[in-house]
Amino acid sequence: MSGMRNTGLALCLSCCSLTGLAENIKLVVHEFPPFSYTDLKSGEIQGMLVEKVQEILKRAGDSYSIGIVPNISSTSLARALQAAALNENTCSFGVHRTPERENLYRWIGPLATDAWVLYGRKNTPRTLKSLEDAKPYVIGSFKSAASGIKLAELGYKLEFANNDEDNLRLLVNGRIDYWNSSELHGLAVAQQQGHANDISRALRYKDIELYMICNLNMDKQKIIVFNKFNKEIDSDGSMEKLFNKYGVR
Repeated sequence: MSGMRNTGLALCLSCCSLTGLAENIKLVVHEFPPFSYTDLKSGEIQGMLVEKVQEILKRAGDSYSIGIVPNISSTSLARALQAAALNENTCSFGVHRTPERENLYRWIGPLATDAWVLYGRKNTPRTLKSLEDAKPYVIGSFKSAASGIKLAELGYKLEFANNDEDNLRLLVNGRIDYWNSSELHGLAVAQQQGHANDISRALRYKDIELYMICNLNMDKQKIIVFNKFNKEIDSDGSMEKLFNKYGVR
């Protein structure tokens, strides 16, 4: 991403447990604008889902502070998934729910909806009427992306970059034919890199939901309460305000 760190972030939310015992919930966050990202000017961690998770914790009665955790680093979605799976009191968010991941985590959400799309270069003469039409072409994705893994399993020609942001440059430079991405993330990255006018959506092929995931040893009552307040935020107009703030919809 032009000017943006491609590393993920680790946030520590120091929380009081619902039972009154102090706990530290570590949120391992990967760069995934507009859902979670680092503001280049302030260095602050921002994003639509960052704010939603903060509001969930606030309504649950958990006090918290946000800061970089020196001994935890997340440089990719893969490491965020691994951290939540292996470390107690650790969570991440902006994660697509798949059968392979289902039994590895406790789930809160969905926090937001998006869609899997293929972006192509603007003014490309070919037209995709279905996903099957893309099979002869090279499609860019990134490591641990559920959508890219699925397409590869189905026999599509996938090239996996270390970071999803690299795929935009590969697309614009003609190194790949299509970029497989979430629609909102793709738009955000294109705007940040100054390529919003160089690409266009070639195909929207699946609606998706994004979740918060937590380690399996996370207290079940805490997960129930988090899910309750997630739904409340969706229904009371708070989420709509976040959509408007981040220019989504």
